[in-house]
Amino acid sequence: MSEAAPAPATKLLGMRVDVDTHDGMRDGVPRLLEAFREVGIKGTFYLSMGPDHSGRAIFNLLRPGFLAKMRRTGAARVYGWRTVLSGTLLPARMIALALPELARRVRAEGHEAGVHAWDHRRWQDKLLSLPDDEVASQLGRARQAFIEIFGEAPRTFAAPAWLGDERALLVEEGYALDYASDCRGTEPFLPVVRGTTLTTPQLPTTLPTLDEALGDTHTEARAFFASMLDAAASAAWPVLTIHAELEGRPYAAELRWFLERARERGIRPAPLGELLAARRATGVPLPQRTMGYGAVPGRHGRLFMPVQGNAGSSGTDPREAKE
Repeated sequence: MSEAAPAPATKLLGMRVDVDTHDGMRDGVPRLLEAFREVGIKGTFYLSMGPDHSGRAIFNLLRPGFLAKMRRTGAARVYGWRTVLSGTLLPARMIALALPELARRVRAEGHEAGVHAWDHRRWQDKLLSLPDDEVASQLGRARQAFIEIFGEAPRTFAAPAWLGDERALLVEEGYALDYASDCRGTEPFLPVVRGTTLTTPQLPTTLPTLDEALGDTHTEARAFFASMLDAAASAAWPVLTIHAELEGRPYAAELRWFLERARERGIRPAPLGELLAARRATGVPLPQRTMGYGAVPGRHGRLFMPVQGNAGSSGTDPREAKE
């Protein structure tokens, strides 16, 4: 068993912002930037770069749990019909590439910016059946789009819907990233792929997300965020993921309430890079973890996550991880 790393004296909460859709980028990101500025915090924004094919989620209706989640979260009301139909009855719009000045504003205001996806929907629905060259292409196109916007290569990636595989990890390893956030888990770690420990740390999302909780464990967003205050306070290295489409739009007031209460309790939301730096400053080596798949309450489908234990054989083969 690896040595446990002590928690920092100042309670840090890794603040990850996923931007999945055109409307989330256009409308949600500015509101989040305003809220973060007013409260005085920074975060890590993961930007989807390419086409918004959100409407293709309709092809998941026959998968177990998907329709129930759409009803439970009120998807049409939350996301709007333009997004719900994007890439099907209505043409797909680019996401970050359509709004490069806004993307650059994220960095200009002191936040970290990274790559979330080229085509979020295709990755989320098809990754485990994609050929190797398309996995590399999806990552490469997103990386190149980031370079076009920012003039330099991204330093961090986060897989859409916390779905990755060993092929993607190896491509990311070749990009010499500072870290990635491709999975769910409990603490920062180094992934082991095919018997080799990679050098790119993973900072997993450790806490539930709002869309997982609404209508399931919590009926109201504020109650969910109240529970996240307790969860963040009790975890050593917590990471909370919010979405520009939710907390940046219909639940902006509830997020602002959470940020203010966190400040009162001495919890400081921070970019994931800062959380990793604090973890490394403990002097305790990051644990090594093989990768596999599992379920998270309230989340449709299988998610990428570490297998308990240290370096060893690989987890479930990604091509066998389909539902």
